[in-house]
Parts: sequence; C-alpha cells; structure tokens
Amino acid sequence: MNQPDSLRHFILNLIVEYEKRRNEIIDQMKIYLNKLSEKEALIHSLSQTRKKSSNLFSPNSKDYNIEQYFDEKEDIKNKINQTEEEKSKLDNIIKQLKEIYGIIQDPDSPNFNLGLNILSIQEQDRKRIARDLHDSTVQNLTGLIHKCELCSRLVDMDTVRTKLELSTMSNTLKSVISEIREIIYNLKPMSLDDLGLLTTVERFVNQLMMSHDIKINVTHNDEIEDILPVIKISIFRIIQEACINAIKHADAKSIDINITYNEQNIEVSIADDGKGFDAENRKDQVAPDYSGYGLSIMKERVYLLSGTMKIKSAINKGTIVTITAPITKSGGN
Repeated sequence: MNQPDSLRHFILNLIVEYEKRRNEIIDQMKIYLNKLSEKEALIHSLSQTRKKSSNLFSPNSKDYNIEQYFDEKEDIKNKINQTEEEKSKLDNIIKQLKEIYGIIQDPDSPNFNLGLNILSIQEQDRKRIARDLHDSTVQNLTGLIHKCELCSRLVDMDTVRTKLELSTMSNTLKSVISEIREIIYNLKPMSLDDLGLLTTVERFVNQLMMSHDIKINVTHNDEIEDILPVIKISIFRIIQEACINAIKHADAKSIDINITYNEQNIEVSIADDGKGFDAENRKDQVAPDYSGYGLSIMKERVYLLSGTMKIKSAINKGTIVTITAPITKSGGN
C-alpha cells in the first residue's frame, strides 16, 4: 500500500471510528429520553395521587413526596444536554475528516500535503508521549517492582527497613501519578474547553515558573470565545513548544508572550532572552526525533491553520517566534 492509499485508509478508519462513537451516543440519548418520559409520567401520576389523597396523607409523606423525582428528572436532562454537546463535537470532527478525505482523493490538489502534515504531527506527538513515559514513568515503575521484591524478602527479617522502603515506594507512586496526570493534561488540557485559551496558557506558564528558574510574562487583549477548538489547541501547542525550547535549549531566563485577537486573525509572539541561534543558516535543520528547537513541527502546525510563522534570532540575542492564524469560529457548524 503506497503512502496516499495508506493515508486514505487511515482517514476512513478514523471516520468509521468517530461515526461508531456518534451512533453510540445517539443510542444513549434515546435511553435518556425514554427515562425522562417515564420520570415525567411518574411525577404526573404521583401528583394526581397526592391531590386525591390530600385529606388522608401529610404533604410530606414519603409515599407522596415527589420532590426527589424532580431532582432525578433534572439529572436526566443534564445528561441529555451533555450527550447532545458530545454529539455536536463529533459531528464537527466527522465533517472535518470528510473534508480532508475529499482533499487527499485528488493528488493534484494544492492541499494534498495537508493530510501528510497531519500524520507527521500526530506521529511526532506519539513519539513525545512514548519518550515522556519511558524517561520517567516506566523507569519509576520498574524501580517499584525491585523494591516490592526487596520488601518481600525483608518483611520477616527487618520490619524497620521494610517500613522505610514502603514509605519510599509511596512517595514514588505519588510522583508517578503526578507525572501521568501531567501527560494526560498535555494531551488535552480540559481548561481549553472550559476556560479558554488565555486561562490555559496562564496555567501552563505558572507551572513552568514553579518548576524552572524563569520569569514568564503573558499579555493579551480580550479573548474571542467561539474560535474553532482545533485552532485553540494548535496555538496552545505552539506556545508550549516555544517555551519549552527556550528553557531547555536556549537557557532563557525570561519569556514574553503576547496574544492579540483581531477581527480576522489571532497573532501570537513568544520572545525569550536565551542564547539564540543563527536563524538564516539553521532554517529547518532539526534532529530526526525533532529534539532541539523543533521548528519544523511548529511550522507544520501553523501551516495546517493556513497561518504564517516568522522566526527572528541571532547568537546571544534571544529568539522571537511570531505566528498569525486566521480566526474560524465554531458557531455550531
């Protein structure tokens, strides 16, 4: 199977997977609607019974206290709303995937490389996740196995040592849980959907400042709330990449992030005071695993947004990354 055929197959599998999930949600919604109908019928029946028996029973009698059923009814309504929102999100994803499939059906299309860039970014993200898990989590868990074996041998001979080892294991487990939570957060920051891009960026930079010796300043104007989610997550990923590069590779002590929402686009600049590099000669030269500055993966993310990216840097004069991406509002499409 050649690369275009492999890509088409991959996109089709994604569409099938998301449509299956969408159908499951529709089935679940039907169940909730039936439950809601049954609950409303029960409330109506109990209301009539209460009226007929008002002379025989106290209004607070447990047999005729229907307030709890009103609460259950509201809970079902909330679940229906949640499933409707999830269905709407899946509809958007399926629509976008079908548009991408339509593009890659025509190799002569100027956007044919779009799908290849998507796969490239996806594969790179998978490599990073694997590297993060291997470098810390897996090694810590392997160490815990050895400590468990040690404790099993010591438990009858040296209870004090065993207790100390168990205490160390407990702390290691807490550290592993924290690392996994961070990896999950980096995969899909929930605050992007709930609180927006600006709050998510501020939380991210606060975490960086707590764990590194660096000062990060974020400035912005008023956020446009209804921007397409893929734009927000892409912008956030680029900011993440630029900040981590400045810390790990440029030895920066200060980073300034500016996010500006305009009528037609969003502009983001990330400026650091690190050691910089020769931007003219370096261009897209990065390691095979995209370590180092990882400029290519950032450029691909911007390209997928139909945006532009400029990099200004010089030896010992810091780096400024400026990106501009057109705004596409979700608007329930």
